[in-house]
Amino acid sequence: MKKYLDYLGYVGVVLIVISLGSYLITSVFKLFQTITILTGLVILIVFVLANLARIREFFSKRSTKYGTNATVTAVLMLTILVMLNFVASRHNYRIDTTKARQFSLSKQTIKILKNLKVDVKATAFFKSDAGQRMRDLLEEYAYHSKKFKYEFVDPDKKPAIAKQYGITSYGTTVIEGLGKVEKINKVSEQDITNAIIKVSRKGKKIVYFTEGHGEKDIDVQLQQNRGADGYALAKKAIENENYEVKKILLASEKKVPSDCKVLVIAGPQTDLLANEKDMVQEYLKKGGSALIMVDPSPSASLADLVSPWGIEVNNDVVLDFSGVGQLFGAGPAIPIAIKYGKSPITEGFQNVMTAYSLARSLKIKKEHDSGINFIELVKTGANSWGETDLQLFYKERKVGYDEGKDKRGPLTIAIVATKKVENDTINGISGEKRKTRLIVFGDSDFATNGWFHFQRNGDLFLNAISWLAEEEDLVSIRPREPEDRRVTLTKAQSRKIFWLGVILFPMAIVGAGMVIYIRRRK
Repeated sequence: MKKYLDYLGYVGVVLIVISLGSYLITSVFKLFQTITILTGLVILIVFVLANLARIREFFSKRSTKYGTNATVTAVLMLTILVMLNFVASRHNYRIDTTKARQFSLSKQTIKILKNLKVDVKATAFFKSDAGQRMRDLLEEYAYHSKKFKYEFVDPDKKPAIAKQYGITSYGTTVIEGLGKVEKINKVSEQDITNAIIKVSRKGKKIVYFTEGHGEKDIDVQLQQNRGADGYALAKKAIENENYEVKKILLASEKKVPSDCKVLVIAGPQTDLLANEKDMVQEYLKKGGSALIMVDPSPSASLADLVSPWGIEVNNDVVLDFSGVGQLFGAGPAIPIAIKYGKSPITEGFQNVMTAYSLARSLKIKKEHDSGINFIELVKTGANSWGETDLQLFYKERKVGYDEGKDKRGPLTIAIVATKKVENDTINGISGEKRKTRLIVFGDSDFATNGWFHFQRNGDLFLNAISWLAEEEDLVSIRPREPEDRRVTLTKAQSRKIFWLGVILFPMAIVGAGMVIYIRRRK
């Protein structure tokens, strides 16, 4: 009988551990856990009462006292660690320590997730032992929004579900929302976010690009050494954010279409016709939104089009002699901007660059409608100026600052103008709830195929479109494709690493250990 009583203590501890362990795994304290822990406690009490004399004798020993102190310390440390882990599991917090923040979602993605109004579900079709990168990425999405759910399906184990979604290859992820479905075939935050935008929004807002005056062409693709001045990348990026993009020849219209959410005039070479300007003015007066981009002479300045809105277009070329552009192979005629006005469009742009190839400066007119509010959106640095001798610049490429003639930097390259609209309607929205939104850039090249992916050029352009379309949750810094940070080694470098890391260093450590051992023996 005494022999069996000795084992009671172990049985009691095991039962208590089983009960607590199952609770930590399931986070639910059910009847099974309750019975198990109570049984374990009863058995432990019986064990203590049956062995009271032996326990008292054991703890009175000197060796036991020292051992008890160490045991108590270890138990306390273990208890603290368990408690910290328990709290951490209930209050999950993530920190990305990588330099490029490659395991963090972009500001735009987080903003979109936090503003989700509808349920969105992602179904990833991967083999059971694959898709860890996608799993990690979708986990980040779910972490930032309770409206986003995801699941993984092995097409081999659940062919019916794969057939239901028309899945024909591994690695396909289906994004669903509002009865709409989008499929993506690679692990890409940009693709997932664009798909979420498309399935979580009702309808598509239309962005019109004018044509007929030598404007930038949204259908010109970048191919080898051609198409750098096209807007195909800009068009695709706009469409990815759930807008519809169309061309419009204003000369053949009676007015700007009522379904136009944003009107874009991108670098016309010749001036707009008088009736076209009247259409644009009427559209703006009724609370429309327009993005107007003009280039230096001889391109059209559209000065009389933007003048009623308090913006003056200067007849110059902005030159930047700060030397920053040289880091990217850019000359002084491509000013680099790092100063931005306080606006949702440029939020988060501090100390990031945007570039403008052949830009002219703008300024706010001294006399303007008091109801118009302005933001100087983009400014060049102090080492820039506006060159007014365009003939000398274009023909002889000779430049020099002329006091009293040229204007010192910082110079404004983009201006935002807003004005509340009253007693009118457009697109069925009353004037009391609307305001005219106008953005004017002194350059149209910054959003071309050749410059769209330079630093934050693309983000600036897309933010301008989203803000004009009153889609503020899309105004942010967008996800980028992860950089390939692999190190490529030559055969000589590989051999050197092998001999140093695998042979010499370990042998040196072993040798040092042997020397110390021999000396101690002596």
